[in-house]
Amino acid sequence: MYTKKTKFTALILAIGLVAMLITAACNNSEPEALNIAVAIKSGAMEPKTIKAKQGDMVTLKILADDSGEFHLHTYDIEADIRAGQETDFYFEATATGRFKITYHPMAEDEHEDGEHGEGDAHGGIFKSKTLAAGESFFFEVHKHLAGTTIPFHSHLRPALNGSISVSRVASQTGSVAIEYTDKGAQPHEVNVGPGTVITWTNNSSVPQTVISGHHADMAMGEHKMDDHEEGEEIQIGLLEVQPR
Repeated sequence: MYTKKTKFTALILAIGLVAMLITAACNNSEPEALNIAVAIKSGAMEPKTIKAKQGDMVTLKILADDSGEFHLHTYDIEADIRAGQETDFYFEATATGRFKITYHPMAEDEHEDGEHGEGDAHGGIFKSKTLAAGESFFFEVHKHLAGTTIPFHSHLRPALNGSISVSRVASQTGSVAIEYTDKGAQPHEVNVGPGTVITWTNNSSVPQTVISGHHADMAMGEHKMDDHEEGEEIQIGLLEVQPR
């Protein structure tokens, strides 16, 4: 009797230990790379709530029936969306909680011209297509840019940014290579002369872009979605990030 009771107790303890180990393994899971399809139709987003866990690297595959600006609040990341064209919207789920997602529809001519103008404004000098891992983008510095500083960034991950200083007596001429990694753009700043060919290579783990100008989240005094008059910005859904 004593032996049977001892064996039964040991079995219960073993089952409990296994359950604890499974729970601990689930709670300590590694961050994931998530690709989530998002549809925006008639001012409504599907799914209504995007769910992730802290640390996840999230790429939203956004397809909208109207062009506009997609804005993830608190994270304060936005992207231009073209009607009928799938756009990758990348962010790392660092903050936990529930965050508002809004959309500012705009006409095609407004989308093309924007409020950024030319020069070092958003996309005014160069703009790549979406670069998959391992792909590159080339830009030759023109003579009329001498004496200027051109900021650049990835629209899909604003933390990947840097600047190009153009001078006729630059220390680097001929060709310059800039690498996108998961940590940032290397080198962050380059000095070039007119005629220099700059090559950006995406060696990060997710798609990126190369766009001249400051991202809206970094530009002081530049156009931001919150600058629109009340009523123009539509809340279309939520991001929910749970602790890992």
